[in-house]
Amino acid sequence: MAIVVVALIIVVAVDGFLAYRYYDRLDNTRSASIEPVPSGDAAERTESAFEQAETEESRPTDEQDAGRAQQRDGAADEAAVEQKEVASQRDEAEYVGTVGDIQTGAVETFLNSHDKLLQYDALAADDVDELKANETALQDMADQAGDLAPPRKYEEQHEVFGSAIDELHEATRLAYGMAADPVAAELGFDEYDGHVNEASALLQRSNELSGKDYEAIEGVQKISPDF
Repeated sequence: MAIVVVALIIVVAVDGFLAYRYYDRLDNTRSASIEPVPSGDAAERTESAFEQAETEESRPTDEQDAGRAQQRDGAADEAAVEQKEVASQRDEAEYVGTVGDIQTGAVETFLNSHDKLLQYDALAADDVDELKANETALQDMADQAGDLAPPRKYEEQHEVFGSAIDELHEATRLAYGMAADPVAAELGFDEYDGHVNEASALLQRSNELSGKDYEAIEGVQKISPDF
């Protein structure tokens, strides 16, 4: 009987020990599966790490955007420079074209008066009227030449050109005066030739500065002092 009691006590003890070990292992497994909640400092460090990672990820995109913006600005600057050059070339072409128109008209008007003056003794009243009209026309052309706004490239040329047209106008003014007043003609021919020679030299110089070969009066027949 005593042996049976002892055996029962041993069985109960073994069962209790085994149950204790089972529940102890179960508690350890649960503890391992639950992640600890980070403390305040640890949470801040974790958040800072995430922010840094996002910043590093976004940095290449910001640099790319800046690069593209610089490319756009560079392209815009190049386009503006090109437009300015095109506009400058257009202004220069328009100016030179206007110079050619004025010079051609002035030379032809002068030559008309000059040819009449060469036939001084045969001048009629209609010729005198035409000489007056030529003088008025050349006055207008001289005003047009003076009012031109030359591009910087042609500033020197414009000064020479304006002086040339002024000389042509002065020559036609003298031609009309001599035709209208025979007494004035006795002293006016030398002065007339002086204006013609000056106009011829200035027109040639103007052509050189503009790079054009507009009509000039080089080689025009002089009015003889013995005329």
